[in-house]
Amino acid sequence: MKRNWTRRKFLESTLKGSIAASGAVTAGIIIPAEGRAGYAGQQSSDTFDVQQRNLLRAAMDEIIPAGDGMPAASEVGGVEYLTRIAHENPKIKKDLLHSLGMLSELSRKGLGKEFTSLIHPERVEALKKFEALRPRQNFAKLRDYIYEAYYTQPKVWTQLGYSFHPTNSAGPRMKPFDPSSLDRVRKMGKLYREVS
Repeated sequence: MKRNWTRRKFLESTLKGSIAASGAVTAGIIIPAEGRAGYAGQQSSDTFDVQQRNLLRAAMDEIIPAGDGMPAASEVGGVEYLTRIAHENPKIKKDLLHSLGMLSELSRKGLGKEFTSLIHPERVEALKKFEALRPRQNFAKLRDYIYEAYYTQPKVWTQLGYSFHPTNSAGPRMKPFDPSSLDRVRKMGKLYREVS
């Protein structure tokens, strides 16, 4: 039976999977992405070829580069994540291949080189041109999949200071209210008009 997934259902499922996977990694039940290179290689050989993976990695790291202590998207397993979901879902694979094909063609025609051969400013220029193309959903799909590949990673959550709290237990404790936090607002005076 084929399911018609909405984006919300997909993200919820992915989030649950990431949570379960991070718990399973902690318990030693599964091996994290960096320890299962052979598994990712088997999937990628029939999902994306080497050129497509390199193009995806380059685009991904321009959209979410390393900086301010945060890793680049490919450094947290973004390519492997997208390879896995594209392998499991033909529509995602089609979306990614279409977007990557457009980016590659735009780079060759507009800048005379493959995207992966461009230097950083040229890559940014190519991505800006891609974003400006109509329909804009072609760029948006690629960007959104890259965001998903990045922000569903427990390693990223940790570095952002996010900690997951299941709904069936007490969440994080709130700090006691500090009335002095309102002092600045009280000093501002009225920011509204009286009406009768």
